[in-house]
Amino acid sequence: MAPFERMIGGEWKLTVASGTSSFRTWFWGPGRHSMRVMTDGLDAAGNPWRDLDVFYWHPGLGQVREFGVSPFARGITDGEIVFEGETAQSDFDLYQTGGRRRLRLAWSFDGPDHYRATMLEASPPENHSLTFMAAWDFSRTEAPTPGRPFAVEGATEPSELLQPLKALLGVWGDTADGAGALRTHSTFEWIPLADAIYARVEAPGDDGEGVHLLDAYLYHHTGTGALRCLALSDQGVVYEGDLTVLEGGALRIDLDGYGGGRTVHLAVRLEFEQDGTLRHRVWSIEGAERTLVLDLHHARRHPEPAG
Repeated sequence: MAPFERMIGGEWKLTVASGTSSFRTWFWGPGRHSMRVMTDGLDAAGNPWRDLDVFYWHPGLGQVREFGVSPFARGITDGEIVFEGETAQSDFDLYQTGGRRRLRLAWSFDGPDHYRATMLEASPPENHSLTFMAAWDFSRTEAPTPGRPFAVEGATEPSELLQPLKALLGVWGDTADGAGALRTHSTFEWIPLADAIYARVEAPGDDGEGVHLLDAYLYHHTGTGALRCLALSDQGVVYEGDLTVLEGGALRIDLDGYGGGRTVHLAVRLEFEQDGTLRHRVWSIEGAERTLVLDLHHARRHPEPAG
């Protein structure tokens, strides 16, 4: 992930021919095994725009992977990116309500504060010949840019597809046996327009600073029609799998975890108890054997989300 360090600091501004602008901000993920990228602003037609991209090292595939969620036609990006010197190339599938597209984004850097991204498309997706689509120039600016728009108006809560997950939104904390010092706190945040949920898990550190343990992303995959989860740990383990809403509102997540030279299979269950706590259990699965490895109760640290 070292080549991505050049993206940290300030905002990357894109202004299109219509005069509208959007701004990309890059953040390190837990353990610096990943990066989260937020884009905010206006699209070419002047409509509010916000999307999410995640770049992460996948130890099972031996690749830096790219995952993204965007508002237009419920776009989901899934592919690989490779840095080489002052260039980078991202080859990915873009799933939209109209079907799947195979795209390539070529990055070329001109100094530390400017790069050009060129979009090419394979048509049909299985074809290896590429057609030029567009090119954009990004420039680094000081953050935040004065007077820039924030694309949240008109997007007040998760879509119907993510409504079963709305009860997770907010800040939760767990303590040993429900008492004593706070061990971890988890923040579930809905990303307007992109319509995904970002979860961040932190623990108190010895120096008073929080230790970033885990990032997780919950979203609806336009291509498969399933609710999905991608989770990235500070140890570089990648967890991915489908999420199922059970009767009564409980959530089950079936995950494959990749790291340490092996693959693990986990079953996660999240359910709301009558006392308002969130019970969080994890089982390790080997063949027909299920072993409980985690059983926590999380108490809400902030009021439930409005509505």
